[in-house]
Amino acid sequence: MKGLSGERYTVVLDHQPGDYDAEAEAGMDLVLSGHTHGGHIYPFGCIGILTGENDGTYGYSRRKNTDFIITSGISGWSIPFKTGAVSEFVIIDVGKAG
Repeated sequence: MKGLSGERYTVVLDHQPGDYDAEAEAGMDLVLSGHTHGGHIYPFGCIGILTGENDGTYGYSRRKNTDFIITSGISGWSIPFKTGAVSEFVIIDVGKAG
């Protein structure tokens, strides 16, 4: 974000949700992540949270003025099924307020 004025809405695509504090501190507006597959095989998705590798496994959260969305995606990884998450397409409508 160095050198940017902050006048434009910033969207970051972050493969794995593992640095929310730094992204919020840098002033990102929206961070989109996947990688966790929404906790693909229960309870293994919880391990990333417990070890601090991931800041989340699924859904929406907000830190400071930054919105974070993690999607479970449409398929699994290596194993063709999920036990702890749904398959999904996420549609995000970003528009000017007011």
